[in-house]
Amino acid sequence: MINIRGFRLNKLLAAVVGLCIIAGLLAAAPPPGAGAAEPVALTVTGDGVEKTVQFTLADLQALPQKTYTYSGYNHWPSLQIFKDMKGPTLKTLLDAAGLKENATMIRCKLSADVYSEFTKAQLLDEPRYYFPDGEDEDNLGKWPPTRSERGKVRVETMLALNESNGKIIYGQCALNEPTCCKNQMLGGLCEGGTIEVTTEPLAQWEAPAADIPSGAVASGKKVTLQHRDGTPYHAIVYYTLDGSEPTYGSNIFNISYPTFQPELNRPIPISGNMVIKTKTIGMGKLDSEVVTYQYNTGSTPQAGAVEEKTADKAEDVNKPESAAEAGDKAAAAAKPEHARYFTDLEGHWAKDDIYSLADKGIIDGVTATEFQPEEKITRAQFAKLLVTALNIEAEQDAALAFADVPAGAWYRDYVAAAVRAGLIMGYTDSAFAPEENITREQMAVILARALQMKAPEAASGDAGQVMDKFADKGEISPWAGREIALAVSRGLVSGLSADTFGPQITATRAEAAAMILRLYKQVQ
Repeated sequence: MINIRGFRLNKLLAAVVGLCIIAGLLAAAPPPGAGAAEPVALTVTGDGVEKTVQFTLADLQALPQKTYTYSGYNHWPSLQIFKDMKGPTLKTLLDAAGLKENATMIRCKLSADVYSEFTKAQLLDEPRYYFPDGEDEDNLGKWPPTRSERGKVRVETMLALNESNGKIIYGQCALNEPTCCKNQMLGGLCEGGTIEVTTEPLAQWEAPAADIPSGAVASGKKVTLQHRDGTPYHAIVYYTLDGSEPTYGSNIFNISYPTFQPELNRPIPISGNMVIKTKTIGMGKLDSEVVTYQYNTGSTPQAGAVEEKTADKAEDVNKPESAAEAGDKAAAAAKPEHARYFTDLEGHWAKDDIYSLADKGIIDGVTATEFQPEEKITRAQFAKLLVTALNIEAEQDAALAFADVPAGAWYRDYVAAAVRAGLIMGYTDSAFAPEENITREQMAVILARALQMKAPEAASGDAGQVMDKFADKGEISPWAGREIALAVSRGLVSGLSADTFGPQITATRAEAAAMILRLYKQVQ
C-alpha cells in the first residue's frame, strides 16, 4: 500500500530545496552587463587629513556641485577664461577626508614625478575672484591688461569635472595675477590622481635681486629685477615704485617667459631719486621678504650711450649700433606705448599729464592697472612725488625732528629731503602728519616754494590782484596768500572754477600729477 501522505511530503521538501538552490545561484550571479567594480578616480590622503578617502567618478558626481567661471593669465601672457566649470569644491573633497586645522601643504599629483604644489592658504583661505571685465578679443593678448575689477565675482577652488578629466582650478587674487602657468592648474586628476595634504613646515621663496645695488647711479640707468639662483621662473616678481608694499596687483616684472615675449619684462628706468620695493610670490611656498632698493641720481648718461646687460650688472658703453638694433629702435619709436597702462584714465582730464609723469618714472599707479586719479593724496605721498620730480637727493636715515615720521617708514627720506630743502613744514615742531590728506592750499604753497628754489627770480606780480578773482579768498590762510598768488600767476595751480580756489579742499592724485608736471616743465 502506497503512503500517499508521505510521498506528497517528500515531494514538497524536494521542491523547496530546489527553489532555494536556484535563488542562491541567482543572487550570486552578476546582473546582465555588469563587469568589474568602478575604478578609483581620485584619492585624498596625507597626514593633513584624518583618513584616506578614495572616490569613484560616480562618488565625485554625487557630491554637492558648484558652477563658476574663472579668469587668469598664462606666461605668454594671454588671458584665459574657463567658463561654467562644474564640480565639487576642493574644500568639500578635503572635508570628506577630515581636513586638519594644522594642514599646510596641498599637492595635486598625477604621478610621483608630475604634481603641483600649493599652500593650504593659497587655495582655501586667500580671497580669489573671477574678473569678467575686458574679455573681448582685443584684450586676450594685451599687456598690461586693459581691464578693471568691475563686476568681480568671488570664486572657490574646485575640481572641475567637465574640464580635462578633472582639473584643479582657482581664481585670481588680482586681475593681473598669472594663474595658468607651468601646469599649475593640473588636469587629469580623475584618472587615478591623488590630492596629498600634509602638515610639513612651509618653505619661503627667495627675494628677487636687482642687477644694480642701491646707491648713487647716473640718471637713465635701468634696473632689472631677477630671481635668485634656483628659483623657477613661474614664481612672480612683484614690485612698487611708490613706497608701498608689493603684493598681488602690484607691477609684475617677469610676466612673460624669456622665450616668449621678453620685451614685456622691461627694465625699470631710474629717474630722480627712486625707491623700488620687490618680493617673490609663487604657489607652494610662503612669500619672500620684501627687499628695498634706493637710488639717488646725480649725473646724466653720455649721449649715444647704449645700455649693455650682463648676468651681474648693467653698464653704459659706447659701441656702434647694428642695423638690426637700429631697426628695433625705429620700430619701438613708431609704436606709441607707455611704460604702464592704467585702465581708469580713459577720458580723464589729467590722462596725458599722468602718463607723462609715469613714463618718466616720477609717479606710479595704486595697482599695476589702476591709477585711481580721484583718490586723495597724503602729505607723505606728495613729498615723495615732489622730491622725485625735482631730483632732490634723499639721504638715507637723515635726521628729522618729527615724532610721527618713524625711522624705517617708506616716506621718511623723502619727507626729510623736502623739509631740508625748505619746501614743506610740519604742523608743529614735532608733528608732520604724513598720513593726512594734503589740501589745495598746502600744495600750492609747496609748489611756489619749489619754483622759487629752482627759479629765484620768479615773482607773482600784484598778489592782491591775482587773488581778488576768487570769491573764497577769505578761506585762504594768512600765511599762504603770497605763495598761492605766485603759484596761480605762474600757472602751477588753477582754481576749481573761474572764481573759486577751494583752498581747504583736499587734493586728488590727478590734481597733484597735473601740478607737479607744470612745475617740472618750468624748472627744467
